[in-house]
Amino acid sequence: MKMRATWIIPLLFLPLAVVADEALWKKLQQDQHMVVLMRNAESTGNRDGANMLAWDSSGNCVGESTLTTKGMAQARRVGEAFEKRGIKPIAISSPMCRCRETAQIAFGKFLTDPNLRQRPAVDSQGQDEFQTVASELLTKHRGKSPIVFVNHRPNIDALTMELISIGELLVGTLAEDGEIEVLGRIRLER
Repeated sequence: MKMRATWIIPLLFLPLAVVADEALWKKLQQDQHMVVLMRNAESTGNRDGANMLAWDSSGNCVGESTLTTKGMAQARRVGEAFEKRGIKPIAISSPMCRCRETAQIAFGKFLTDPNLRQRPAVDSQGQDEFQTVASELLTKHRGKSPIVFVNHRPNIDALTMELISIGELLVGTLAEDGEIEVLGRIRLER
């Protein structure tokens, strides 16, 4: 009997999660000043724990963590989820390859800035530059179209105080001052 309860309890919560996800998708379709923060799809660095801070400023990805085959499929699913609902976001991405690849596969075109990259946790000046540039870009593009901000877990945490997993979309509203009010999460992979 215990085995059946183990299967039934998670199934009871699944419909609630799907309903919550659909409510957030509806807000993205209808409301203004919406923002979606998403971590890059699975990369070699996420999988192996290597080269997470390596950045090739030439854009050639030399030494950088890049998307795995699974990560490419995840990025496609994200783009398909937006397309299915007729949502055409403005994508803003870290310049690091794993984020650029995620944004390119999911949305085609995207904006970037060198200061949106991931840096060592001890680089407080770099974190300040990230916060300033991220806030400026987000508020500049705040409006009718939702923004999808493709970045790194530590940077998203700094903006929202929320830890995000691969396959999650953190949905919120963007205030005039660049502050993000998190409304919930959409989980594309369950």
